[in-house]
Amino acid sequence: PAEAGGISGGGGASSGGTSGGSGGVPNDGTTPTTVTEGGTALTGNFICTASAKAYGPSPVTSVSANGLVGAAVTPLLALLGGNTLTQLLNSVKDQSLAVDGNLDTAATYSLTLGLLGGLISSVDFAIQPNSSVPAGKYAVFALSFPTATLELSLLQNIEINTFLNDTEQESASTDASTLDLLGQVSLTDPFRFVGMKVTKPYNKVTVTLNPQLLSVNVGDAMRVHELCTDGKFVAAP
Repeated sequence: PAEAGGISGGGGASSGGTSGGSGGVPNDGTTPTTVTEGGTALTGNFICTASAKAYGPSPVTSVSANGLVGAAVTPLLALLGGNTLTQLLNSVKDQSLAVDGNLDTAATYSLTLGLLGGLISSVDFAIQPNSSVPAGKYAVFALSFPTATLELSLLQNIEINTFLNDTEQESASTDASTLDLLGQVSLTDPFRFVGMKVTKPYNKVTVTLNPQLLSVNVGDAMRVHELCTDGKFVAAP
Protein backbone atom coordinates (compact mmCIF):
# COMPACT_ATOMS: atom_id res chain seq x y z
CA PRO A 1 0.00 0.00 0.00
CA ALA A 2 0.97 3.64 -0.50
CA GLU A 3 2.53 5.37 2.48
CA ALA A 4 2.59 9.07 3.46
CA GLY A 5 0.53 10.05 0.44
CA GLY A 6 2.57 8.10 -2.08
CA ILE A 7 1.17 6.12 -4.99
CA SER A 8 0.85 2.37 -5.41
CA GLY A 9 -0.29 0.36 -8.40
CA GLY A 10 0.10 1.76 -11.88
CA GLY A 11 0.90 -1.58 -13.44
CA GLY A 12 -1.11 -1.00 -16.60
CA ALA A 13 -3.38 -3.46 -18.34
CA SER A 14 -1.87 -6.53 -16.73
CA SER A 15 -2.43 -5.46 -13.13
CA GLY A 16 -6.21 -5.67 -12.88
CA GLY A 17 -8.09 -3.97 -10.07
CA THR A 18 -10.30 -1.65 -12.12
CA SER A 19 -13.73 -2.64 -13.38
CA GLY A 20 -13.99 -3.24 -17.10
CA GLY A 21 -10.70 -5.10 -17.36
CA SER A 22 -8.68 -2.00 -18.13
CA GLY A 23 -6.20 -2.46 -15.32
CA GLY A 24 -4.44 0.42 -13.63
CA VAL A 25 -3.09 3.61 -15.13
CA PRO A 26 0.54 2.99 -16.25
CA ASN A 27 2.79 5.19 -14.13
CA ASP A 28 6.00 4.68 -16.07
CA GLY A 29 6.02 7.66 -18.42
CA THR A 30 4.00 5.97 -21.17
CA THR A 31 0.60 7.45 -20.32
CA PRO A 32 -0.38 10.36 -22.63
CA THR A 33 -0.50 13.60 -20.68
CA THR A 34 -2.38 16.90 -20.92
CA VAL A 35 -1.12 19.08 -18.05
CA THR A 36 -0.89 22.88 -18.09
CA GLU A 37 0.74 25.56 -15.97
CA GLY A 38 -0.78 29.01 -16.15
CA GLY A 39 -2.66 27.93 -19.26
CA THR A 40 0.46 26.69 -21.08
CA ALA A 41 0.84 23.01 -21.88
CA LEU A 42 3.81 21.30 -20.23
CA THR A 43 5.89 18.97 -22.37
CA GLY A 44 6.55 15.32 -21.63
CA ASN A 45 4.56 12.62 -19.88
CA PHE A 46 3.53 12.82 -16.23
CA ILE A 47 4.52 10.33 -13.52
CA CYS A 48 2.36 10.50 -10.39
CA THR A 49 4.35 10.50 -7.14
CA ALA A 50 1.83 11.61 -4.48
CA SER A 51 -1.89 11.38 -3.83
CA ALA A 52 -4.36 13.51 -1.89
CA LYS A 53 -3.34 11.52 1.18
CA ALA A 54 -0.08 13.48 1.22
CA TYR A 55 -2.18 16.18 2.93
CA GLY A 56 -3.97 13.98 5.44
CA PRO A 57 -5.31 10.43 5.69
CA SER A 58 -8.97 11.08 4.93
CA PRO A 59 -9.67 13.22 1.83
CA VAL A 60 -13.37 14.09 1.45
CA THR A 61 -15.26 13.34 -1.77
CA SER A 62 -18.60 14.67 -3.00
CA VAL A 63 -20.72 15.10 -6.13
CA SER A 64 -22.46 18.22 -7.41
CA ALA A 65 -23.57 19.61 -10.78
CA ASN A 66 -23.25 22.49 -13.25
CA GLY A 67 -19.92 23.69 -11.86
CA LEU A 68 -21.47 24.81 -8.56
CA VAL A 69 -19.67 24.52 -5.22
CA GLY A 70 -20.35 25.46 -1.62
CA ALA A 71 -23.58 27.32 -0.91
CA ALA A 72 -24.15 27.95 -4.63
CA VAL A 73 -25.12 24.32 -5.22
CA THR A 74 -27.88 24.37 -2.57
CA PRO A 75 -30.60 26.04 -4.71
CA LEU A 76 -30.01 23.54 -7.52
CA LEU A 77 -30.30 20.59 -5.16
CA ALA A 78 -33.53 22.05 -3.80
CA LEU A 79 -35.00 22.12 -7.32
CA LEU A 80 -34.23 18.48 -8.08
CA GLY A 81 -36.87 15.85 -7.44
CA GLY A 82 -36.02 13.02 -5.09
CA ASN A 83 -35.19 10.50 -7.81
CA THR A 84 -33.04 12.92 -9.83
CA LEU A 85 -31.21 14.09 -6.72
CA THR A 86 -30.48 10.49 -5.75
CA GLN A 87 -29.20 9.79 -9.28
CA LEU A 88 -26.92 12.82 -9.07
CA LEU A 89 -25.46 11.86 -5.71
CA ASN A 90 -24.90 8.30 -6.96
CA SER A 91 -23.56 9.30 -10.36
CA VAL A 92 -19.95 8.77 -9.28
CA LYS A 93 -19.62 5.27 -7.91
CA ASP A 94 -16.92 4.07 -5.51
CA GLN A 95 -15.76 7.61 -4.79
CA SER A 96 -13.23 6.55 -2.16
CA LEU A 97 -11.23 4.66 -4.79
CA ALA A 98 -10.14 8.00 -6.30
CA VAL A 99 -8.37 8.94 -3.06
CA ASP A 100 -6.94 5.59 -1.91
CA GLY A 101 -3.44 6.19 -3.29
CA ASN A 102 -3.79 3.30 -5.75
CA LEU A 103 -3.76 3.76 -9.53
CA ASP A 104 -5.22 0.29 -10.03
CA THR A 105 -8.61 1.27 -8.59
CA ALA A 106 -11.09 3.91 -9.72
CA ALA A 107 -14.26 5.84 -9.06
CA THR A 108 -16.62 5.67 -12.04
CA TYR A 109 -18.92 8.25 -13.58
CA SER A 110 -22.17 6.38 -14.29
CA LEU A 111 -24.58 8.79 -15.97
CA THR A 112 -28.20 7.96 -16.82
CA LEU A 113 -30.81 9.47 -19.11
CA GLY A 114 -32.89 10.84 -16.24
CA LEU A 115 -29.89 12.54 -14.68
CA LEU A 116 -28.66 14.25 -17.84
CA GLY A 117 -31.97 15.82 -18.79
CA GLY A 118 -33.58 18.93 -17.36
CA LEU A 119 -31.60 20.98 -14.86
CA ILE A 120 -28.33 19.03 -14.97
CA SER A 121 -25.88 19.60 -17.82
CA SER A 122 -22.67 18.40 -16.16
CA VAL A 123 -21.53 16.35 -13.19
CA ASP A 124 -18.74 17.50 -10.84
CA PHE A 125 -16.69 15.13 -8.68
CA ALA A 126 -14.94 17.04 -5.89
CA ILE A 127 -12.00 16.01 -3.73
CA GLN A 128 -11.00 17.95 -0.62
CA PRO A 129 -7.59 17.13 0.88
CA ASN A 130 -7.40 17.50 4.66
CA SER A 131 -5.10 20.52 4.30
CA SER A 132 -4.23 22.94 1.53
CA VAL A 133 -2.06 21.89 -1.39
CA PRO A 134 0.54 24.65 -1.94
CA ALA A 135 1.43 26.45 -5.15
CA GLY A 136 3.95 24.56 -7.25
CA LYS A 137 2.27 21.20 -6.65
CA TYR A 138 -0.26 19.51 -8.93
CA ALA A 139 -3.95 18.89 -9.46
CA VAL A 140 -3.69 16.07 -11.98
CA PHE A 141 -6.25 13.33 -12.42
CA ALA A 142 -5.41 9.83 -13.61
CA LEU A 143 -8.32 8.93 -15.88
CA SER A 144 -9.46 6.08 -18.09
CA PHE A 145 -12.30 5.94 -20.59
CA PRO A 146 -14.51 2.91 -21.40
CA THR A 147 -14.08 2.10 -25.07
CA ALA A 148 -17.85 1.72 -25.57
CA THR A 149 -18.28 5.39 -24.65
CA LEU A 150 -15.51 6.47 -26.99
CA GLU A 151 -17.01 4.60 -29.91
CA LEU A 152 -20.19 6.67 -29.47
CA SER A 153 -18.15 9.90 -29.33
CA LEU A 154 -20.10 11.00 -26.27
CA LEU A 155 -17.39 12.88 -24.39
CA GLN A 156 -17.50 16.60 -25.04
CA ASN A 157 -15.47 18.30 -22.36
CA ILE A 158 -13.52 17.58 -19.18
CA GLU A 159 -12.83 20.51 -16.88
CA ILE A 160 -10.68 20.66 -13.77
CA ASN A 161 -11.05 23.52 -11.28
CA THR A 162 -9.21 24.28 -8.06
CA PHE A 163 -10.75 26.19 -5.16
CA LEU A 164 -9.58 27.74 -1.93
CA ASN A 165 -12.41 27.99 0.58
CA ASP A 166 -14.91 27.63 -2.31
CA THR A 167 -13.35 30.52 -4.27
CA GLU A 168 -12.17 29.37 -7.68
CA GLN A 169 -8.41 29.64 -8.18
CA GLU A 170 -7.48 28.02 -11.52
CA SER A 171 -9.02 25.89 -14.23
CA ALA A 172 -8.01 23.66 -17.11
CA SER A 173 -10.29 22.33 -19.81
CA THR A 174 -9.82 19.71 -22.51
CA ASP A 175 -11.97 17.64 -24.84
CA ALA A 176 -12.00 14.19 -26.39
CA SER A 177 -10.36 15.48 -29.57
CA THR A 178 -7.45 17.08 -27.72
CA LEU A 179 -7.00 13.89 -25.70
CA ASP A 180 -6.95 11.90 -28.97
CA LEU A 181 -9.80 9.71 -27.75
CA LEU A 182 -12.36 9.93 -30.55
CA GLY A 183 -12.79 6.78 -32.58
CA GLN A 184 -10.36 4.74 -30.52
CA VAL A 185 -11.09 1.02 -30.53
CA SER A 186 -8.79 -1.24 -28.55
CA LEU A 187 -8.82 -4.19 -26.20
CA THR A 188 -7.99 -1.96 -23.23
CA ASP A 189 -9.47 1.36 -22.20
CA PRO A 190 -7.32 4.46 -22.94
CA PHE A 191 -5.56 6.13 -19.99
CA ARG A 192 -4.70 9.81 -19.61
CA PHE A 193 -3.16 12.16 -17.03
CA VAL A 194 -5.10 15.44 -17.17
CA GLY A 195 -4.80 18.57 -15.02
CA MET A 196 -2.46 21.37 -14.04
CA LYS A 197 0.62 22.40 -12.13
CA VAL A 198 -0.93 24.90 -9.76
CA THR A 199 0.32 28.45 -9.32
CA LYS A 200 -2.06 29.05 -6.40
CA PRO A 201 -2.84 26.88 -3.35
CA TYR A 202 -6.08 24.91 -3.21
CA ASN A 203 -8.08 22.86 -0.72
CA LYS A 204 -10.68 21.51 -3.16
CA VAL A 205 -10.44 20.32 -6.74
CA THR A 206 -13.23 19.22 -9.06
CA VAL A 207 -13.19 17.17 -12.23
CA THR A 208 -16.27 17.89 -14.33
CA LEU A 209 -17.68 15.77 -17.14
CA ASN A 210 -19.84 17.46 -19.78
CA PRO A 211 -21.34 14.75 -22.03
CA GLN A 212 -21.97 15.81 -25.61
CA LEU A 213 -25.30 14.05 -26.09
CA LEU A 214 -27.88 14.57 -23.37
CA SER A 215 -30.54 12.37 -24.98
CA VAL A 216 -28.84 9.00 -24.51
CA ASN A 217 -27.96 6.75 -21.62
CA VAL A 218 -24.22 7.27 -21.25
CA GLY A 219 -23.69 4.58 -18.63
CA ASP A 220 -20.10 4.25 -17.44
CA ALA A 221 -18.49 7.28 -19.07
CA MET A 222 -15.17 7.94 -17.29
CA ARG A 223 -13.07 6.49 -14.48
CA VAL A 224 -11.13 8.60 -11.98
CA HIS A 225 -8.23 6.52 -10.70
CA GLU A 226 -6.57 9.10 -8.50
CA LEU A 227 -5.93 12.76 -7.75
CA CYS A 228 -2.18 13.29 -8.04
CA THR A 229 -0.90 16.16 -5.91
CA ASP A 230 2.72 15.79 -7.00
CA GLY A 231 4.68 14.28 -9.83
CA LYS A 232 7.43 14.64 -12.39
CA PHE A 233 7.75 14.70 -16.17
CA VAL A 234 9.75 12.47 -18.44
CA ALA A 235 10.23 12.51 -22.19
CA ALA A 236 7.35 10.86 -24.01
CA PRO A 237 8.38 7.54 -25.62
